[in-house]
Amino acid sequence: DYETNVKRYLKRHVIKHKVCKSLRCDLCSFTANNRWLLKRHLLKHKISKDYLCGACSYATNYKYHLKLHMLTHKVSKDLKCDACDYATNFKRSFERHLLAHTNSKDFKCANCDYETNVKRYLKRHVIKHKVCKSLRCDLCSFTANNRWLLKRHLLKHKISKDYLCGACSYATNYKYHLKLHMLTHKVSKDLKCDACDYATNFKRSFERHLLAHTNSKDFKCANCDYETNVK
Repeated sequence: DYETNVKRYLKRHVIKHKVCKSLRCDLCSFTANNRWLLKRHLLKHKISKDYLCGACSYATNYKYHLKLHMLTHKVSKDLKCDACDYATNFKRSFERHLLAHTNSKDFKCANCDYETNVKRYLKRHVIKHKVCKSLRCDLCSFTANNRWLLKRHLLKHKISKDYLCGACSYATNYKYHLKLHMLTHKVSKDLKCDACDYATNFKRSFERHLLAHTNSKDFKCANCDYETNVK
């Protein structure tokens, strides 16, 4: 999936796919197709560094790496965004940031309404629509893309439960579920509201309750007057 805007980078990349490697490193088992790759590799064996930073202890054998490093010491930011306060000295980071302000989405999903300005984000998204499910359950029609999902599903078919409640007949194969269940038997409530009599042992429920006392509504509907504290 390698892509680039620079022709010589592509030529250099294609060499990696070549099977025949005639140049060998005398210090390790590394082999290369051309002298440039071998020369670059040999720098890893070099103890002394040719390029030193004058502001800190950073040192490298690569001139370009030192050039990039020096930008981290620069106080002023040369590349500034006209739409917000973002500023940086790194061109690639700046170009990536500008995409956030672009209304047009160049990369669109063929299966749903998902749109993005970054090609690799679309590739990552498309995986969610993958129909191919190679792992099957022997006890039902369930299929999965990875072993973790299948393993989790198989617990539903398990008759014996590994985690039992000592106060009632509740049983589960999930340790976390038992931990949550045990809170229902707890008489004292650790989380208490200062504004009313509400009390609970569940942190998420408590946080949700506190929003009810908040006057400001952070999440507003763009189509009507509906407002809420819960996204």
